[in-house]
Amino acid sequence: MVKKIYKVGLIGYSEGDGHPYSFAAIINGYDKQRMELSPYPVIADYLSKHGESEFGVGNFHVSHVWAQERKIAEDIAACTYIDHVVNDYEDFPSDVKAVIIARDDAESHYKIASYFLERGVTVFIDKPLTRNLEELDYFKPYLENGQLMSCSGFRYYPLIKNNCNNELKSDQVVFSHSVSIIDWYRYGIHVLEGITPIMGAEINWVQNTGEEGNEIVRISYKNGKYALIQVNNHIGFVLRSSFYTNQNKHFTIDYDDNFSCFRGLLWKFYKMFMEQKPVIPAEETIALMKTLYAAELSRKRGGQKIHLTDVGVVVH
Repeated sequence: MVKKIYKVGLIGYSEGDGHPYSFAAIINGYDKQRMELSPYPVIADYLSKHGESEFGVGNFHVSHVWAQERKIAEDIAACTYIDHVVNDYEDFPSDVKAVIIARDDAESHYKIASYFLERGVTVFIDKPLTRNLEELDYFKPYLENGQLMSCSGFRYYPLIKNNCNNELKSDQVVFSHSVSIIDWYRYGIHVLEGITPIMGAEINWVQNTGEEGNEIVRISYKNGKYALIQVNNHIGFVLRSSFYTNQNKHFTIDYDDNFSCFRGLLWKFYKMFMEQKPVIPAEETIALMKTLYAAELSRKRGGQKIHLTDVGVVVH
């Protein structure tokens, strides 16, 4: 019996973000020597630590790639066995049934994604989905019907998935503290996604008592839990979450396994593609995007608490 192959189109690239290389390599496999010469030798390093059986995602094959600069697209293709480089994402053929938008510049997402969503293509959008509430309203039905997925791979970090080897009981967690880097929207979402499987996404209010470049974000949950996320653009590479329980226990996770996170994410996207059902509840993704928005609004308003129930229209 001939194996049915589902063609995937890949969209890249945003500055400093190697996700197009990682995602395509995990699906297609990769050329070790070419990857070592890519702009991301760190990706070549962590890919090399995994055996052949860990590559491949169902019957997906990344067949087409587009980036703003053709030279970048050609390099991604050469590193990851992509067959076709196109001059415009609208040149993806009709037999490309799934598209991965592997860019973290949220302002580009709506224009690109809407082109494919409105043609029935299943789409994954790299985090963050959007910074715009009107765009979030547009994306909502696609999140609900299983045509659109957007998240950070940190929610699939192994110790998050297995609750710290089943020692961390979600119902015992009282408080979490996370540290991230560079930028609230692009990197705060990483740890926010990471803690969500433990903390939940029923968020009451958000307060940002920091300043731009040094965000200090408090999150109150309807279940009584509480989170603090700090994002600083001067610290070294630190992506970490700690959880504290009412049983006098605490657990700290350093998000240091990109391969497993990305692989888990891509397998979930494949599952959504095959079943056409959401793999992340739409209301969860919406709540996290509203949390990002609310934290920025809170900072601009001098640390005012912003209730998520009040975040539904664009506030200038």
